[in-house]
Amino acid sequence: MSSEEPRVVWSLMGFSKADEFLRTEFPISRDQIRQLREVIKPDADDPWMYLGYEVPLEVWPAVDAILHCGPPDPGLDYQTGSYAAE
Repeated sequence: MSSEEPRVVWSLMGFSKADEFLRTEFPISRDQIRQLREVIKPDADDPWMYLGYEVPLEVWPAVDAILHCGPPDPGLDYQTGSYAAE
C-alpha cells in the first residue's frame, strides 16, 4: 500500500433489495478501511478500496467488529463505496 493516503471518503452503503435505491450509508475511517482490507479483499490494483466491494453476510460479524455498525438489515444489500473528499 502506498504511504501516501488519498483524500477519499469511504462508506458502507445499504441498497434496497426491492428497488436498488441507497437506503443507508455508514462512514468508514482510513484506519477502518485498512482493517476491512483483511475481511473484504480488494483487487490487487485497488489497495485503498476505491471501487465498490460487496459485503457478504457471512463476513458481517467481522465488519461489525471493525465498524460497530450493528446488525444488517435483511432488506438491504451492502457494499463499500468511496468518493473524493472536498
